[in-house]
Amino acid sequence: MFSFSITAKAITASFRVPETHTFHQTLPLPPKTTIIGMIGAALGLRLDEAHAFVDTNNILVSVYGTHEGIMKDLWNYRKLTGKEKSYTLDDIKNRRQYSILIREFLYSNDFTFFFAAEKTEPLDMLKNAFSSPHYALTAGNSDDLLKICSISDIQSLKPEKINRFRNTFVPGDMSRFYKHDIDLKQVPITQTLFTPQVFLLPTKFEFKGEERRVIERKPFTFISTPVTFSLPLDGYCIDGKAVVLQ
Repeated sequence: MFSFSITAKAITASFRVPETHTFHQTLPLPPKTTIIGMIGAALGLRLDEAHAFVDTNNILVSVYGTHEGIMKDLWNYRKLTGKEKSYTLDDIKNRRQYSILIREFLYSNDFTFFFAAEKTEPLDMLKNAFSSPHYALTAGNSDDLLKICSISDIQSLKPEKINRFRNTFVPGDMSRFYKHDIDLKQVPITQTLFTPQVFLLPTKFEFKGEERRVIERKPFTFISTPVTFSLPLDGYCIDGKAVVLQ
């Protein structure tokens, strides 16, 4: 297995939990489908082409990330009906056409993205694309710009059994198999601690023109505060960061 990583920063980021409506809760980290979208933006591919590129080249991904806080923002949006695609000045003046939603944002984000494959050719292509992306890279929303800080060299990896994780996500529902791996006496009183969170997320889509349908969902466990699992996972330790490539 070969791999490379990129480090990146974003002032704000929001990765909406699927199928939420008036309250857009954010995931703690970008899920796999968001990372695939980043690959597509870097290569200049449509979303269906990006998924096909990942599947064809058996590319595995993961992420390690931290943020300094969470905030909420009020969004004013207009409800569209039927085939409506535009609005007039009278529509704007008519406040009854509008509704409010709340969206969560992560503030001051640091990410390390990992990309792996059995061959180096697709990774070379990805490295070149991230060095000069075709489209601007974002951290969820189109206005949450993502700045790439560094791109590592391609290196070979060997899997190992790992049971201690932090600031990443792993496949499956691991909520029954963990214990916190921290000394509460050493934690600053202002630091927020999070238990692992499990989300059922889309992993595969069926594309028909501009239409996209979810055809597969799988559970993922998002980890912030360090935990130790009673069941070790097949993972990789890359530059001191434990992740599961998937």
